[in-house]
Amino acid sequence: MKKYLLVLCFLLLVASVIAFFTLKTEGKLRTLPPDSISYKFSSTIKEEIKSGKPGANQFAAWEYASIGEYQAALLAWDDVAGPPRRLSASDSLAFVALQPVDALSYILARARTERIIIINEAHHNPLHRAFTASLLPGLAKLGFRYLAVEGLSERDSLLNERGYPITETGYYTKEPQFGRLLRTAAQSGYTMVLYDYGADHSGPMDAQIKSRETAQARNIQRILQADPEAKIVVHCGFSHVNEGPDGMVGQPAMAARLRALTGINPFTIDQTALTEAGTIGGEEAVYRLAKATNSSVFLNAQDEKPFAQANHTMSVDVNVYHPRTKYRAGRPKWVFNVAYKPVPIVEPIRVGYPCLILAYATSENLAQAIPVDIVELQGPQDNKSLSLNKGDFTLVAKGKGENSQTWTIKN
Repeated sequence: MKKYLLVLCFLLLVASVIAFFTLKTEGKLRTLPPDSISYKFSSTIKEEIKSGKPGANQFAAWEYASIGEYQAALLAWDDVAGPPRRLSASDSLAFVALQPVDALSYILARARTERIIIINEAHHNPLHRAFTASLLPGLAKLGFRYLAVEGLSERDSLLNERGYPITETGYYTKEPQFGRLLRTAAQSGYTMVLYDYGADHSGPMDAQIKSRETAQARNIQRILQADPEAKIVVHCGFSHVNEGPDGMVGQPAMAARLRALTGINPFTIDQTALTEAGTIGGEEAVYRLAKATNSSVFLNAQDEKPFAQANHTMSVDVNVYHPRTKYRAGRPKWVFNVAYKPVPIVEPIRVGYPCLILAYATSENLAQAIPVDIVELQGPQDNKSLSLNKGDFTLVAKGKGENSQTWTIKN
């Protein structure tokens, strides 16, 4: 929890627009999409960790996540491995008596009577974005039409019109699973709403926190003021989902303030407590007791009340459990689903290793769009596959030098 609070002190980064770079490749000039140069190689990220600058590990975790290096992101976040957390015998017995049920089915069933759903993420863990994305089509069928997203920038006013993220959309949104979340929202008919703006970032930290949480809640309230029948999904970071009176460093977080402003009790879902970490010391003790093969909610067999006490400092309606990641085609299995299949990289790589492979949907503006997927290849034996849906794609291999290689595929 200490690390969570540290991250909350960082101001949200906004991705800057990167100018076109003209590179010489195989005797011809090649212009790379601007966002392709904003992704760092693992070796560069590793060196930045060594700098010892405040927040270096957190920034590294975000950058690792952006290039698909999931395990490295988890390890960077848990930069100081603590001892395994303990649970009392009585709490252990109480938890193992609970029954797991499919999380997606449970949430969709409960959502039938909800007006506002708030679900959080750890900013370094793309799995949480993938899970939220999996909920959106089903929630749309229940009448949810607004997706309020932490991480969107005021600089991108055309996201809903365009339907996909670009470099100006935000900082976290350059990560491919975040991009998939936004693309899924657009395809499912949501209006995506910026809500993390208008706070006063001057003065003491407690005043800044109060200003930010209040501004977030008021900005979401404006959706209801404009559309009184609105049903809203809010995708936020970490403790903003906390409904307790001291949910954000001793004062109410966004979720509690939103309830006070609107009179609507939101359905709050935490994904961060029952999720694997880079080290055992980074995990809640109850996580090691959970037994389920898919993302689950644990219910009391007698009253069907959901378990929500994985982190005792968080007041939420339910904890979602995500089992330890298994891998397929060199990637976490959860990057693949019915629509997104493994696509091997068969083109001979001529830019040297390591290299970044960035996959762009050809239907999108390649000069601006965030890649649909990214992998880093360490050598010719690295067999990572891309996760792509059906369509035409432009692939860019970026080497460490000033060179690139581009080809197209049809999936």
